[in-house]
Amino acid sequence: MKLVLEDCEQSLTIQDLQDLEEQLGRPLPDSFKQYYLQYNGGFLPEDREGNALIVGGFDSIRYGELPAEKLYADLLESFAELELLFPFAYDQGGNCFLLSLKPSTDYGRIYIWLMDLQELAFVIDSFDDFLIYLQS
Repeated sequence: MKLVLEDCEQSLTIQDLQDLEEQLGRPLPDSFKQYYLQYNGGFLPEDREGNALIVGGFDSIRYGELPAEKLYADLLESFAELELLFPFAYDQGGNCFLLSLKPSTDYGRIYIWLMDLQELAFVIDSFDDFLIYLQS
């Protein structure tokens, strides 16, 4: 069963994702791209039970009021240490879930940027694992 999002932004094309990868200078994980081709940002259904991570929503790419690439640029302006950590979701407290694009064993891991503490914390090993965890 796939984690379904509601109220998504305009659909992305493969070209949109290739443009983003070019902008970032790094490839995005295949599972991340496939998910975003189906759901470009959005919210978990309100009738869901569980959701231990308290995800408020997923950021959209390219479209919407504050697309992920704009959020990424804004984060880097204030926090250079977040380079190659791409925001894709947020919690109810305004903290950002980040996808590591670092060219190392860290690639593909998920972190959370705790805004008030200005601290980075490890969440889970991959985007797929993140989605599975949200379904439990």
